[in-house]
Amino acid sequence: MANLTESYNESFLPLIQKYYSLEAIAREPWDQNAILFIPTNQQILMENGGAETFATVIYLSVLNLNFEIKRVKNVNEMSPSGRGPLLKCGKYSIGEYESIVNFSNLKVFFLISSQCQQKFFKGNRLLGNFLESSKKNEIKTYLLLIQKSYSDTFNYFLWKSDFAQNAIKKSFDCDYPWPLNVILYWNEYLFERKYLQLNNLWDLKRDRIISRFREVNECLNKKLSGNSYLMGKNLTEVDILLYSFMKVLTITPLFAELKASLGDLTNLNFYFNEMDQKMENILQNKLDLS
Repeated sequence: MANLTESYNESFLPLIQKYYSLEAIAREPWDQNAILFIPTNQQILMENGGAETFATVIYLSVLNLNFEIKRVKNVNEMSPSGRGPLLKCGKYSIGEYESIVNFSNLKVFFLISSQCQQKFFKGNRLLGNFLESSKKNEIKTYLLLIQKSYSDTFNYFLWKSDFAQNAIKKSFDCDYPWPLNVILYWNEYLFERKYLQLNNLWDLKRDRIISRFREVNECLNKKLSGNSYLMGKNLTEVDILLYSFMKVLTITPLFAELKASLGDLTNLNFYFNEMDQKMENILQNKLDLS
């Protein structure tokens, strides 16, 4: 991008890149009427407990970007990636946390590269795009690790728990008439079961799932030794995602056993408590978690 003064990480959303140049996207102002579509309260449990919704709301808020939140029952069907949350910003529709982060980074990066915006955005230079290449790659690695570990573990607990199944069935009952509610529930159930089977998770014992989950978090705990954030002193999108998953652990009774398994990981728990003090107000103001 010829007119950007700093190198930009062009890992972006392939679907959008196919039709629009990165610079064209960056030059368009942020749509002040942007809308973030998120699952309904009834459906948010089966969307990783709302972790990616939390992370997206926090990230956009930290960047001081204007957006309205709308809860819809079919956010996954609306999203071009097939998964929510979904950001509608001008003529662009972007689904899922990482893609929304990349899109938002591109917009903000162009703004802070222009002299008139340097002062305004100085406090928000948290983006991974301003780190060296090795750190950018490390962010991608940890995003994948956290997303994979937490999502797979949550899905196992959700789809193999009778309590969770009753809650999920009720969510479909609230949002759809019979027999569509039954059809959509079984469609989702069979899809998730097949995914867990293909990843050799469905037949594992519960204690093995918890053990695997703890192993990943032990790595994160070690990574945080002596660091304020996963990338050292820089708050990045990977911290917001990890915090959001851990927040779900603390507010969802279904995951109490998972939360207890991390009780002795002092670095990780200190990190979460520090992040919670900074981020909880955003969640309360935007989503009303009470």
